[in-house]
Amino acid sequence: MAKKNCYAVITADVVKSRSVEAFRRTRDKKLREVSAMHQQQHVILSPYAVTAWDEFQAILSKPEYIPRIILDLRRHFYPLRLWIAVGLGAVSDAHKKPINLYAGGESFERARKAADRLKESFSKYPVFTSFESGNPEFDTIANAIYRLHDSLIDRATAKQWATINAQFKATRQETVARRLALDTSTVSRNLKRGYYWQMVETRDAVEKIIGFFF
Repeated sequence: MAKKNCYAVITADVVKSRSVEAFRRTRDKKLREVSAMHQQQHVILSPYAVTAWDEFQAILSKPEYIPRIILDLRRHFYPLRLWIAVGLGAVSDAHKKPINLYAGGESFERARKAADRLKESFSKYPVFTSFESGNPEFDTIANAIYRLHDSLIDRATAKQWATINAQFKATRQETVARRLALDTSTVSRNLKRGYYWQMVETRDAVEKIIGFFF
């Protein structure tokens, strides 16, 4: 249960979905996999609900899970790019399923506002993550961190993402090297050039920041 009746809602949009071959099948397969993982970990209240052709949503069990879920969605959906909007606040009927039929409230409204801001962004560089919480101090911090974070991970290659995903599963670089049939030095280089360590530090730091504010 979220503290102080504060819930987090994530709304994700697949960027340029119309150009993705067999998009519906690809979307549904990835959503089934990530829903099963996140439900098993008890970090979402119900499976991800498709709310439009290229959009899906979930209510998180705790706001602190936001950075973990953002990272999971990015690495599991790659090579698809996602706009990820986060809204924090109250939610009505949070435990009813499906959430796109029953749930509502300011957290959903704020997630929609953050999503609209992403799609209308005229930034000089790509912006893929947006927070709207009703707390200007938190929003400034979180949005600044993720603008920098997203600029880095947007450069990661397919081979680097494969190594990163294997590292999350195995934790030891020697194990990753065996599984991917690579030298340990190549694994280390892929992790470094793919910004794995920055991903992990961002996830852990923002989790603590969210815990402080909410």
